[in-house]
Amino acid sequence: MAGARPPVAGRADEIAVLLALVRDAVGGAASAVLVSGEPGVGKTSLVRHACQFAPDRIDVVWASCLPLTSLATPLLPLRSALPDPSSVGGSDPVFDVDAWLDRSAALRPVLLVVDDVQWADDSTLDVLMYVLAGRPDRGLGVAVTLRTGGDAVGHRLHRWLADVRRLPRVRELPLGRLDRSATRDQIGGLFGQPPFEALVDEVYARTDGNPYLTSLLVRGVAPDAVALPSHLPGELRDALARAWHGLSGPARELTSVIAVAGRPQRVDQLRFGGGVVPLLRESVEAGVLRCDPAGRYWFTHPMLAEVLVDGLLPEERRALHAAFAATLAPRGGEPDGMGVDEMVNLADHYYRAGMAESAFRWALSGAQAARATGGSAEALQLLRRAFELWPEVAEPGMSRAELLRRMRVAAREGGRQFEELAAIEQLLAQTDRGREPLIAAELMVSRMRLRFITGIEYPNVGDVAEAVRISAVDPSSPEHALATAELAGAMLWHEDPAGVPIARRAVALARRCGSDRALVWALIADVMAHGITGDYSHMRQALHARAIAARLGDFAAYTAATYCASNSFDAAGLREVMALYREAYEELVALDAPHAYVSEMMTVVAGDLSTTGDWRGCLTLLRVALGVSPGRRADTRARLTAALLACRQGRAAEADAHLARAEELFGDTSDFLVFNFDAVRAELAAAAGDTERAVACALTGLGLPAPPLEVERLLPVAERALADLAETYRDRHEDPAPALTRLHDLRQKYPRVVVDTGGQNGQSTYYLRVTDAMQQLTDAETARARSDPDEAARWQQAAELCHDAELRWDEAYCRWRQAQTSARDRTARRETVVALRQAYELAVDLQAAPIITDLTALARTARIPLLSATAPEPIADQTVPGLTPREREILAHIVAGRTYAEIAHTLVLSEKTISVHVSNMLRKTNAANRIELAQLARRLQIPDGQTASD
Repeated sequence: MAGARPPVAGRADEIAVLLALVRDAVGGAASAVLVSGEPGVGKTSLVRHACQFAPDRIDVVWASCLPLTSLATPLLPLRSALPDPSSVGGSDPVFDVDAWLDRSAALRPVLLVVDDVQWADDSTLDVLMYVLAGRPDRGLGVAVTLRTGGDAVGHRLHRWLADVRRLPRVRELPLGRLDRSATRDQIGGLFGQPPFEALVDEVYARTDGNPYLTSLLVRGVAPDAVALPSHLPGELRDALARAWHGLSGPARELTSVIAVAGRPQRVDQLRFGGGVVPLLRESVEAGVLRCDPAGRYWFTHPMLAEVLVDGLLPEERRALHAAFAATLAPRGGEPDGMGVDEMVNLADHYYRAGMAESAFRWALSGAQAARATGGSAEALQLLRRAFELWPEVAEPGMSRAELLRRMRVAAREGGRQFEELAAIEQLLAQTDRGREPLIAAELMVSRMRLRFITGIEYPNVGDVAEAVRISAVDPSSPEHALATAELAGAMLWHEDPAGVPIARRAVALARRCGSDRALVWALIADVMAHGITGDYSHMRQALHARAIAARLGDFAAYTAATYCASNSFDAAGLREVMALYREAYEELVALDAPHAYVSEMMTVVAGDLSTTGDWRGCLTLLRVALGVSPGRRADTRARLTAALLACRQGRAAEADAHLARAEELFGDTSDFLVFNFDAVRAELAAAAGDTERAVACALTGLGLPAPPLEVERLLPVAERALADLAETYRDRHEDPAPALTRLHDLRQKYPRVVVDTGGQNGQSTYYLRVTDAMQQLTDAETARARSDPDEAARWQQAAELCHDAELRWDEAYCRWRQAQTSARDRTARRETVVALRQAYELAVDLQAAPIITDLTALARTARIPLLSATAPEPIADQTVPGLTPREREILAHIVAGRTYAEIAHTLVLSEKTISVHVSNMLRKTNAANRIELAQLARRLQIPDGQTASD
């Protein structure tokens, strides 16, 4: 809905606590929740969101406390909230409010919300204390929001809180800031589509997960933006500086100095004359600063530092940075004994003070120290700065090429693939291929590999062939062995059999020169070479390559070897494939690999979990994978998986947004084989009823020279779209011939489902089950379009094959179609009931909203209860003497709590017949009604020596 408030992101557990409060009230039990947190963390939004889910039978009374008004009007929040303000106008307002709540809760449950209790007057606090300590047996829930931080320090609220927290039915719910994933979800809710991960990184770094500041920061930002504007919005600046303007002049000056420091500061680091501690206390009590466990002071909202620094003159900023640098610089000028953070801090101050020589030197020292402690991202940032400063330094002591090589290493260690590629491109531009052929060859090979990994292009055979040619000046070199291995791999990617003997030669060259790096890629190419000849028995060799890659820390090779092992794996089921990838990402985590590679393996498993119907597990993995900025491939695969899941669960707008983001990430590279762009595009179009786009997308993938990922799904979805079109013609009483002609032509061209023949994965036991299921699904869609008499049987067979192949979404769809077709045949009622209930049970578990809607409509039309009743315990002959077998059967259903309609549907009788049988049983047993009849049957079924409570 346009203009609707976006959902509260990242607060599922907290909302559950508030909904439990509501359930307690509806159940007649009194309890309370105290929601506390800093300003802007979303306390009020959370409670309002929970109130939206409160049932209609509970009354919500919302009392908002306002600053500075309590001195003039006691009890103003409650007086304003109650329907009848005069009800608290007596001599004892505490008793009046509690009595009013008593009376109201006796009629209907009540949820009392007191927002911003830190501003409540003393009378309101007294009333709340009395209410919270009141009777436990009334339908009253109380939700109180409390702002923590400077507002509450030294406040009269402290004593009240101490007493409230000791009450037995009061639960405190501290609300912290959002993590990165929840911040991404919040931005997506505000934008109406998933944001770019680069934008999420920047927003999260600046707001530290404060939802209010996040909402202000992205206000007016385009949904497809990859970065924030250079200046903070005026509204955000005002919101951040509001508390700061209330400080004294010296406190404002001190906080400006801390802002220039750029990071948390201890008292002994601040050169600010006397009286620092009182000024720090003033700033903390106002909520401007906070003190961490290490005794360092920093801003409650880090963006305030940015605002304060921007407010200084350039000369003021440079002078303060120079002063900090002078304070931090070690005696003698050497970094011995300095920590990484100290070196990075010093380098930053020199840079911002405009002292290029010192900034360059300390940037290099800081980068070296950061890399030694695993801080590759920080090292890369410092090296970039050194690269920028290099022209300004008289004697830098190293060449630009050496700086680029260091940047390349830091980027590789941090998984920053595009930045590594940029460094390689610059290095290659500076390298003379005639004078330094081996260096150039290695750079060309690495460039080819990274351009492939990042999806820029397929392996460029021409470039890598040139690398082989120029490295041949030293045929025993590791560079030549590596180039030969990559040439073989590139040719085999293009299904060129000429790469087979080159792969064999690469293995021999790598072993001869003793280069493990070359050997990893040579072994991968050799496994591919065996596969192209139909020999898929070399999974062990792929795993050996992966083990070497793990030891080397070559995570690109590790990932490639895992894919290679999967393609050589004769999996009996999808879960075996998932186990291979799950093992990979767990090992990558243990190896402390860059998140780009970890997330790539995670998204593979997430996609497989979604296929098997474990959509909850899928979302959990996607959340972890995207919890840190992922690599481009992982981000794209996650978007495509999320798009399919959203489509199948009925969230069309979300599905389109995820697909659009994936396309932005990879452009028009729908033929990039590691992605299922065509299958996703076609399914989303078919679900939206866009026949032409669905067929066009499917034909695009089917027409590619090499089959894309999930190519086996393209023909079924095209058939589905055309079958839908044929049904539309019939519904309009028009001739379906145009649709049937197109369908006939499609089946003539593709009589069988197109399959992926690349690797053992294309021939594995599991994949053959998948393709069999897709073939049967295709044939069933054709039968639906033609209204063939055997359509129901085809859908049943397709459903069973999908079940065997663990394709839960397809199984639910097929069983729905089976029930739909069987329902036309009155003699097949039992088959209809079974298929309908199987489909409904599966669709509910999958939360497949579109299928649930169709099944519900079909069940209503066919007068079939969707929830199958469990078989009732049979009534023995001797339990109620004198009943016929049919009457005993009906009595068993009555004891189980079935309605006449449910019994009639189950036994395939009319409700009138059931009523006649019940009347006869009432006469035979002298029971007044069926409830008494059921109670009699239960008592008579209890064996001697037992009671009804046993």
